[in-house]
Amino acid sequence: MRPCSLRHTALTRYKSDRQKHRGLGGIMFKLWSRRKGSEPATPPRLALAGDPLLPKRPEGPRVPFRYRGPAVILTSEVENISSAALQNAIRRRVPDIHFDKPPPEPANPGQSPTAIGSYPEMVKALEMGRTPLICGVAYNPGINLDGMDKADFVTSCWWWPETRDVVARTKAHAVTIVLGQSEKTPAKERILVEMNLVAAALDVLKSAIAVVWLDANAMWKPDLFLSGLEEAKGEIPVSLAVPVKLGRDTQHLRPDGTPKWFARTEGLNALGIMEVEWRGFGGEVPDLIKWMHGIAWYLVNKGPIIASGESMGTDAPGVMPPVVIRHEDSTTVLGTQAYVVYPQRLS
Repeated sequence: MRPCSLRHTALTRYKSDRQKHRGLGGIMFKLWSRRKGSEPATPPRLALAGDPLLPKRPEGPRVPFRYRGPAVILTSEVENISSAALQNAIRRRVPDIHFDKPPPEPANPGQSPTAIGSYPEMVKALEMGRTPLICGVAYNPGINLDGMDKADFVTSCWWWPETRDVVARTKAHAVTIVLGQSEKTPAKERILVEMNLVAAALDVLKSAIAVVWLDANAMWKPDLFLSGLEEAKGEIPVSLAVPVKLGRDTQHLRPDGTPKWFARTEGLNALGIMEVEWRGFGGEVPDLIKWMHGIAWYLVNKGPIIASGESMGTDAPGVMPPVVIRHEDSTTVLGTQAYVVYPQRLS
């Protein structure tokens, strides 16, 4: 690699929202580098993130916002719930949603209790220059399980080995409803609204056994979903919205011939951001997950401002190795680009 001159350093804090999951966090430096000669040399400067004296970073490439479909809440029993109970739970979780009137109750046992409103209410939406989304929850006292045990959101959840057993126990399900011009609603806002719709359903459904979050192709235990949402305190719970998927990297072997790890995030595309990939990782899996989530947290909260070839490191030895991040063709999802991470010593 050609020698680089340090442009400036921004100190940012990443506190993992996976305290129950991995319980690790740290303070991260963002190191911006440019090749020598690209601009006049300036002495390195240390500043806190958000310092108004720091130049605004240009945003990197965005990808089309990808919405894979509604969240699904699986239940182990067919529950007798009312549309009014769903509506009240949604009101508590999403105060800005507007309901015109009490929802109709199902007339027959096989019909779905449903609560649907508009978000935000019409006057507020028009003031914001957008039309309201149609949002709500519908409970279906039945489910078709054919092939679900082979779905990616079941088979790729390494953190929950019992997902197939959970699917086999499922007897009914609820789905979130988010319809309308979602491209006019900020992606983070849309995701938080839908996560709170899920939480409202979990407040009502007593036999809920799993949450399927299709934006990230993942399944979560209901209590973990609720605690993660609560701990995020109104922000995106990165560990839920952007899980890290793992696999054995057979193209990168250890000295004993066993494969190293590869990792890829899933969920950044829902925010219009490229996913993150790390190939040939030979260390401990908890470290890989923590460091991938640190990069994902930065992208979710700061935006796609990591230019190809820039560096990220830490101020604490052992927290995260210095890495260079490049924009490259993905080697795990063909036809896409990703932020590809390369560990590197900075001198």
